[in-house]
Amino acid sequence: MQALDRGSREVARGFGKAAVLTHHEKSSGGVALESDDERLVAHMFNVDPDVGGYDPQAFAVELTTGSIAWNDEEKASLRARARRHGSKAIFYTPDFMLRWTSGIKAAVEVKFEKFLGDGQYQKKLELAQRILYSLGFEFLQIVTPSSYRHPLRTNLPLLHQANKRRDLWPGPEISDRIQALHEGGAKTMGHYLGGLDLDARMGPLLLVSGHLEADVVEHALCFATPVSPAFGDLSHLQLVGRVAK
Repeated sequence: MQALDRGSREVARGFGKAAVLTHHEKSSGGVALESDDERLVAHMFNVDPDVGGYDPQAFAVELTTGSIAWNDEEKASLRARARRHGSKAIFYTPDFMLRWTSGIKAAVEVKFEKFLGDGQYQKKLELAQRILYSLGFEFLQIVTPSSYRHPLRTNLPLLHQANKRRDLWPGPEISDRIQALHEGGAKTMGHYLGGLDLDARMGPLLLVSGHLEADVVEHALCFATPVSPAFGDLSHLQLVGRVAK
């Protein structure tokens, strides 16, 4: 745990609360997160071609002054300043700081579908959003599905693992075979896998490598999943902009 980036506050301080780990070059290696929902969103970042990088809990916003604290020392300084003025510092810490490939930064709040927070918490988020916009950050809320059979929950771990195994990605030489299968009426993952003489484990690899495209938000990956040739395009993996509010 000492070697992992835990952001501007320590993860899993509560008794019996375990940290959740994941790994990807977009997050500079290994990171410790607070929940399976945050890991699911991290997997979304990992496969989305528009995401250049991300950090968990990278900073905190002090809501009474609009100041940003990037570490515990800066937070302590803001608390001391508030006490000198007879008030109390109030912090909001985004779950992630995301960097788009365009260079724009965004603060990301992750919520489980069944626990969105009460009215008071929503007001806190609205205030944080206004402050972050004034500081040049986008503010995104990503609500993770409650059903563990939702396609995002079943697909993202598979796509994440496939994205890390570039050594197994099919080469460009299969493009002609994919085009021939398309012209022959292939419409599902099973049709293409059968025509390419590949097993089911190669389905996610075909998607992340840009050989095939599918709606991975609406359809769980299986032989019946509707797919079509992607011709190198990865727009079907632009998931953050699609699901964020």
